[in-house]
Amino acid sequence: MTTARFGISIDDSLLKRFDKLIAEKGYPNRSEAIRDLIRDNLVKEDWEAGTKETVGTITLVFSHHTR
Repeated sequence: MTTARFGISIDDSLLKRFDKLIAEKGYPNRSEAIRDLIRDNLVKEDWEAGTKETVGTITLVFSHHTR
């Protein structure tokens, strides 16, 4: 897999909000955050269109000491 580099223009207020989101989510850098947003959006589109196989999990957490 190759990696392509590209530039974007973004206004200061939106960039500040994006940087805050990056910090809250713990992304190591802007590039990873943008990649994650793109992947999330593409998976959502595939899910809604029903044209591709999508995978998910259901996780149940419980205490066997509690009824």
